[in-house]
Amino acid sequence: MAKTVEIKIPEDIEFRVIGNALGLLIASAGLLAGEMVRNRSLDYWYNDIIPLLLVGWLGFRLYRNFLTTMMAPQTITHTMTIPRATPLHNEQVAAGQITAKPSKYTAEKVLEEVSKRIESQKAGAVKRHTNNR
Repeated sequence: MAKTVEIKIPEDIEFRVIGNALGLLIASAGLLAGEMVRNRSLDYWYNDIIPLLLVGWLGFRLYRNFLTTMMAPQTITHTMTIPRATPLHNEQVAAGQITAKPSKYTAEKVLEEVSKRIESQKAGAVKRHTNNR
């Protein structure tokens, strides 16, 4: 049997990338304000050891999380399976249908009522039009 490899991707990976980028920015600002930049020499690296370690550590974490974020859509699309729709049985279809009620209106009654309503709307429109003059 082939050994399967499961890649675990945290749900908040975007926030981790943003947090590491901001931390790297702050550590870089501390490094720029340090002795090495002020004296323009690498001989003072031991005075700036903490900002150097923070820049290295946060840079590594940012790189790792950034790669994980970029690779996540590719790994998810290859391993995801699309669930198939379950076929409906006759009992399920019959349960979802609306029962038909016998209509007490015939086609002639419906046409008669519609024509009455149209005539009343026309009469109301003519009456409003003559009152507005």
